[in-house]
Amino acid sequence: MEIAPGIHRIKCKFGANRMVYVHLLIGEHAAMLVDTGCAHNPEQEILPYMRSIGFDPAQLTYIVISHSDIDHQGGNAPMKAAAPQALLVCHNLDRPWVEDTEALIEGRYSQFERDHGIGYGEEGKAGIRAGCLSHPLDLTLVGGEHFRLSRDWVVEVVHTPGHTWGHLTILDPRSRTLISGEAAMWNAILDDDWAPAMPPTYCYVDVYLATQDRLMAMHIDQLAPAHWPLQQGAAVAEFLNESRNYCLLVERKLMEFAHNTGGFTLREAIDQLGPTLGRWPTAANQDFSYGMAGNLESLTKRGRLRTERNAADLITWRPV
Repeated sequence: MEIAPGIHRIKCKFGANRMVYVHLLIGEHAAMLVDTGCAHNPEQEILPYMRSIGFDPAQLTYIVISHSDIDHQGGNAPMKAAAPQALLVCHNLDRPWVEDTEALIEGRYSQFERDHGIGYGEEGKAGIRAGCLSHPLDLTLVGGEHFRLSRDWVVEVVHTPGHTWGHLTILDPRSRTLISGEAAMWNAILDDDWAPAMPPTYCYVDVYLATQDRLMAMHIDQLAPAHWPLQQGAAVAEFLNESRNYCLLVERKLMEFAHNTGGFTLREAIDQLGPTLGRWPTAANQDFSYGMAGNLESLTKRGRLRTERNAADLITWRPV
């Protein structure tokens, strides 16, 4: 639907009961698509929605990828095939993983295998390959760029790291709408029924918290996130505060766990604490590896925890 003048919100389904919202901005002189979903979503939802509102993909000027993840970049090749004139762009820091599916698998989805014994296995990686059709980028951004869509309509690219290093959001100052992707992740990622699907995967805690502070200082009347309902008015600040506070709650639980156990692996922390921190399916607890590893890295940098390796050569954390 159209959520603000010229801004359309398109629901794309994937997996058993998951969804991601992509956004289409249509101006008089240029048009921008923010994210492409998974490999099947351009044909299944994005292009049909464009046709339903009388928008020709040949009018698309920019395809902006908010960050490197299968459900945000997987449809890049199909969308470029449908709109070859559109410039495909992302933040410079996420470029290696957005351009190359194998690099995405190795750098993002396999990052916990060596030191923590946590991964998706060969079957999971095959599923990622099937759902992520990468394409070379035409341009990279650093944040702060402005795109003129109409004579009197300019949107701004805002660098909002935390979930990834190069996460981008799009600010429309005209309607004070922020297309926020996963810059703020609340206390769970939701499924198509608005039930918890998995833990928030914020990854890089220090910059993630700084991003929440930055967003809180902005004048945002409407937040349009990727896996959550639209947030409007006072609900925007509540959503951002909960995103920040939940990250700090996980940190506190990890410190309590460290003092109670004397030492633990990432897997042990996930298995013990994951079920106490949310109501997502048990199988999704593994995805806490992103958030908890980020919290543990932050605590270690601040001198609250120290690391060593156990007999299985896995990293363990102990309180200082």
